[in-house]
Amino acid sequence: MKRLIKFSLVISTLLSVLACTEESSSWVDPNPTGGPAPVITNVSPDSGFAGTVAIITGENFATTLEDNMVLFGSIPAVVKEASSTELTVQLPMINDKTVLPKVAVKGSEFWGYWEGQTPDTAGVLHDDSLTFTFYQALEALTDTVYWPAGVVTAPDSTIYFIVNQADAGWSKGLHKVNTDGSVEVVRTSTILGNLIYDAASDSIWGSNLRRGRDLGWISRAPSDGSGSFSKMIKDVVTPSSIEFDQSTGDMYFSSLGFYEVVITPVEDRFDTTITDIKGGIYLEPMSNRTFSDTSLATMLMEYSRPTSCKIMDGYLYVTQAYQETGAAISRNQIIGNTLGETEVVLDEFDNVYCLEFDSDGNLYFVPEGSSTLYQYNQDTGSLVEFFPGDVVPTANFMSWSGINLVIVYSNVADDMEVTAAEAPGMIQRVYVGSTGYSQ
Repeated sequence: MKRLIKFSLVISTLLSVLACTEESSSWVDPNPTGGPAPVITNVSPDSGFAGTVAIITGENFATTLEDNMVLFGSIPAVVKEASSTELTVQLPMINDKTVLPKVAVKGSEFWGYWEGQTPDTAGVLHDDSLTFTFYQALEALTDTVYWPAGVVTAPDSTIYFIVNQADAGWSKGLHKVNTDGSVEVVRTSTILGNLIYDAASDSIWGSNLRRGRDLGWISRAPSDGSGSFSKMIKDVVTPSSIEFDQSTGDMYFSSLGFYEVVITPVEDRFDTTITDIKGGIYLEPMSNRTFSDTSLATMLMEYSRPTSCKIMDGYLYVTQAYQETGAAISRNQIIGNTLGETEVVLDEFDNVYCLEFDSDGNLYFVPEGSSTLYQYNQDTGSLVEFFPGDVVPTANFMSWSGINLVIVYSNVADDMEVTAAEAPGMIQRVYVGSTGYSQ
């Protein structure tokens, strides 16, 4: 018979668990009933990724979901199903660590552990302890790299990204990540912004922001690495992001606007004229026609600082940074060749540079200055934090790579304008599961 392991820690009400840690002061159950403590006999599997599901078997669990409290280390798991002998839990956001699972139930004074898992008074586990191991869920794909930019995953699962400065052993241009983790340059380029794969032409498109006197452009190149980027849409003011409507083939792109700077030399000085140009969302019709030299782009919606645009379920989602008006994440319904009224999606953050969606429609982003990947469910309003403090800060670009998100931190300054290479950027792969984490 399994030995009941008691640990001299009194539990609080389950409603306050998220504010507690294993090192917290005593937790008090206001109505202890003296009920039997839970007993853990097995956890299956005994290793896995954050966000996946594990089954805890044992005795004396509560049949009501909210009356069970499950911790892995000091982090709560989400109890999805419960019976007196089995708990189905979604693993918490822990990365690359081996921890002690434990269970408490409302009305009992004691934690339930696996047999042999009683920590000593210093919190050190005995040699015979049975533990749960979380796999490594975050991986740096690059070492020191200055101004990495757009990232995209091709159908063959190859990850491509842009490096905008030849420094620290890197070449300026388009790079790819090989299956063995090595990185090689594919072609030289002057692309400064995001990348996107176009299945219709089996090519990679990219936006070149270009600042000051020079107007930007939008280019494309074959996805197999042959050829170079060819300018397809010219004379665009700081195009920050491009997106294809797969149902029509049309292209949408965001323009940061900002300023057109005209510099005129006068004797030994430069007189600078700055003209304010508004940012917005543009449509470039591409249905059933060959791309010509002349762009047919028209502005559909004015945005103050649109940093990216993404289509999901008939809506065009727009992120903004340093916005003068509107929210950090908004959306407009696509109605033919027009856009509906702007709807606020999320306004809790000031600056967001890009976002991605999973197959369930949850959106993901890393706000400026944050090192947390957020998942937002529009139906429930749930905002879930992935690996707080461990994610690269300020996602400037993101792309799915199977069950992982590839996140690019460019370390650019002044609203995505490249100014000085004071510190390197980074490209990181983060495991979030096939459809992400849900509560």
